[in-house]
Amino acid sequence: MIEPQRQHVTICSIDMNNPFWRLKRYLLDEGDPQENHATECLAACLVFSSKIRDAFIRFWLNDAVTNTDLVEVVTQLRIEGGGCIDLLLRRGEEFLLVVEVKVRSRENCDHHREQLRKYRDWLNKQGAATSRLFTLVRNEDRSFDPKKHGADGRRTWSALYRDLKAVLANEVSDVESNLIKYLLDYLESEAIVSTYETKDLLSYAAGWKARKAVIGIFNCVNSTLEVDGFKTESVEGEGGWPQLKIQHPRWEKIFGEGKNRKISLWFRVPGIWEATEYEFRPEIEIWEEDHGNDWRFAASRLSAWLTALKSQGFSWTVYPTWNGGSRANLSASQIHTEPKRICAARAGNDGFVIRPDQIPKEDDLIDSLVKRLKEYAKIVDSL
Repeated sequence: MIEPQRQHVTICSIDMNNPFWRLKRYLLDEGDPQENHATECLAACLVFSSKIRDAFIRFWLNDAVTNTDLVEVVTQLRIEGGGCIDLLLRRGEEFLLVVEVKVRSRENCDHHREQLRKYRDWLNKQGAATSRLFTLVRNEDRSFDPKKHGADGRRTWSALYRDLKAVLANEVSDVESNLIKYLLDYLESEAIVSTYETKDLLSYAAGWKARKAVIGIFNCVNSTLEVDGFKTESVEGEGGWPQLKIQHPRWEKIFGEGKNRKISLWFRVPGIWEATEYEFRPEIEIWEEDHGNDWRFAASRLSAWLTALKSQGFSWTVYPTWNGGSRANLSASQIHTEPKRICAARAGNDGFVIRPDQIPKEDDLIDSLVKRLKEYAKIVDSL
């Protein structure tokens, strides 16, 4: 049996089996950092809590395994024949459970099929009395059957979320209770599980459930964009529309030093400002005083920026003050003093309206939003 990479190795008197140290490993690995980080967080909880470990094993096998204190938890195990197992639980030669973790990665692809085949071949050589291979996914791809490629089944993060939440109804220590709650909160905040429905967006003004849905959508968009180096910040303005501010380090070359949150994704809510429909609407923030850019530098480039945006179907609005009126499509030569804000929007179908009779699936909405935001990012890159 192959020993896991970096197990039982002491470097500078640091035990690399320690879950706190293993949490850093995902930064060094190729692939989806969100998947790797989620795996390490889950593995740490399995090490710290026997109740979580028992519930996790029952989740897969539908019965308990005795003496789970003797179960070893291993992550990122490289095996003969190639491949790296995300998560493995074992107790000697009696019990072996392998879990391939997915969040946003595709199931129905050659890479995933090859992964499962290699893991099954490796499992068959281990000689464990009980050996199982499963996949843990965010959303099931109905066009893909993991059992046809060597797995024993598939479960979802949402189902695991519900199982772990049920553990809280039993007798658990304060430490274990907090550990479970923190893990569940993490899964929600990282948009690995959804505890809302997209139809909840239509009742934003009514209460927290709908607001949670907006936060969930923003979190999903963030987790997808951050793979490409984008940074985001969500803002729920008091009395205003929720907003996701988006920036990229490369935009400093265009706008100079500052926060450079040059794209905003707004969730427009009827009854707030002039909105008449629930809609996700992107805008380009050419100038915003809170960005901390140098206005003299921006003013010298403003004419070129506005010309480029106009050529791509954008119009813009200038806010000389926060309390006064706004001016539409002023030329750069007409802007004599530093304004509070200049934002650009494109008319037409750039927004995504949420209608009661056309509720989009969550993944479809997120994919559409990310695609549009990346289009806007290319426009900002071209300024």
